[in-house]
Amino acid sequence: MSGAEALLDLTQRLLPRGFGCAALVLDEGYIRDLLPAEAAVIQRAVPKRQKEFATGRAALRLAISRAGHDLAADRPILPRADRVPDLPAGVRASLSHSGGFCVAVAAPAGGPSVGVDLEPCDTALPDGLAATVAPYRMSPDQPLLAFCVKEAMFKAQYPLTGQMLDFSAVPAVLRGDRVRACMGTRLIGARWGRAAGCFLAVSLFRG
Repeated sequence: MSGAEALLDLTQRLLPRGFGCAALVLDEGYIRDLLPAEAAVIQRAVPKRQKEFATGRAALRLAISRAGHDLAADRPILPRADRVPDLPAGVRASLSHSGGFCVAVAAPAGGPSVGVDLEPCDTALPDGLAATVAPYRMSPDQPLLAFCVKEAMFKAQYPLTGQMLDFSAVPAVLRGDRVRACMGTRLIGARWGRAAGCFLAVSLFRG
């Protein structure tokens, strides 16, 4: 099983049935598939950014289609001012790229807001961030895992709340492959796993 296949399999196992998932290897070949408006966004970007953007759009389209949505072939997926993909009303999706891969997930019609994050297991957090993300770590990789699941949770809640949250403001409890966290008086959950040398986390949020 290739790395992308392993990540796709893991993502599908972490999410309920009906969600659309896609996992692709970052590849500059996807640049030629961009719509003109999308290509214009990255025409001055460095090659690495162009490859990430183009692969992300390909993964998003796959996930959205697999979730049962009909996204017009000529409808560009442009970044909003906050860099979140501008999707049609009623389409809730998220993507993450890291470690040479891109993963995208999309909820079925009427489904919750969704977030996904992907982090290579050997990623080193900047000095001081580990203590902020997971001050009560129980194993050497706990801070990175906490970072990954909190990123997924933040992505899930943002479309509904518009809140930019600090890691230290959201206490989380990890039990097995499940995570529960508090955002003020609200609860939010996530699930996580490892594949292709990466941590992968997904989160669902209804507000």
